[in-house]
Amino acid sequence: MFNRKYAGKVPDVKPEQLMEQIAQGRIDPVYFLSGDEGFLKEEAIRALIARVVDPGTEAFCLDVMHGDDSNATAILTAASMVPMMTDRRVVVVRDFHRLPQTDREAVAGYAGQPSPSTVLVLEAPRVNMKTKLYQRLADQSVSVVFYPLFPERVPAWLRQHARQYGKRLTSEAAHQLQTIVGTDLGELAGELEKLAVFVGGRDTIAAGDVENTLGPVRAGSVFDIAEAAGEKDLARALGAYQRAIDGGDAPQAVISLFVRHLVILWKIRFLKRDRRTDDDIKKKLQLGWGFNRFYNRYAAQSRLLAGRDLQHGFEALYEADIALKTSALPPELVMHRLLYELCADRAA
Repeated sequence: MFNRKYAGKVPDVKPEQLMEQIAQGRIDPVYFLSGDEGFLKEEAIRALIARVVDPGTEAFCLDVMHGDDSNATAILTAASMVPMMTDRRVVVVRDFHRLPQTDREAVAGYAGQPSPSTVLVLEAPRVNMKTKLYQRLADQSVSVVFYPLFPERVPAWLRQHARQYGKRLTSEAAHQLQTIVGTDLGELAGELEKLAVFVGGRDTIAAGDVENTLGPVRAGSVFDIAEAAGEKDLARALGAYQRAIDGGDAPQAVISLFVRHLVILWKIRFLKRDRRTDDDIKKKLQLGWGFNRFYNRYAAQSRLLAGRDLQHGFEALYEADIALKTSALPPELVMHRLLYELCADRAA
């Protein structure tokens, strides 16, 4: 059944509250899901579809549209259709913000008197919720804003996410996983799934499991590339990069990891300049158990790489990222050119 009707404004809910309501079968007729945290947003959309649409009936009871190639007439027609083979149907509109203003107004008007047999899900990135249109839509739907998690909340999210595999993720393992992979929830979820397979019948995923499956390839390779760049050793950098590729990392993933690594080094240098102690820096950055464990190596690299090296590194990584996405050059050539740039002696 649909969730109860509200008098006046529909109260906003947090992502975790939304997932609890879906699990309990408390489904509303209109949802407005916005924000920059794409993984949690997609997880909520999948949960709504799974709760409402029976397997095998998707062709009759599920429509997915996109704001840049649809319009209000098509959306409202789909929302008003009578479901077949089930009691309710789902209409998902991705990139709702790309619809023309008049079309968004029409859909917001529908939200005030929605069909009782349709679940309309409107998805958008971060939008200005203070505009009249989005305020109106938020008042007439279940509005959920998906903000990126703060770094200190990621380990708890990982431990919760591990339960779906019947596994207990230790606190040390969660922090280690975050340190190696970063804070992208989609990438973290993918690596956590691999870890669940790796441990097999064991109930617990420990820090050693993370190091055995991810540490030597991901953290070690990036550390080695950074050290090689600081020492201007191109051969070592090429070898470290090849180990990352052999271990299954794509060039784009190596760039992402390296950007994060340089950001950490930059922050350490900045805090050291303010005469912060090592303990103060660890508390300030809040990067978790894994970072604290390897802090001395991070600190050594922050001293090895001068400020101009870090600045040039960001510029070279940006150019390589653009080249991988838009250039016809082979990725291997782009990455080798990047490593040459990182290891070039800029003192001359």
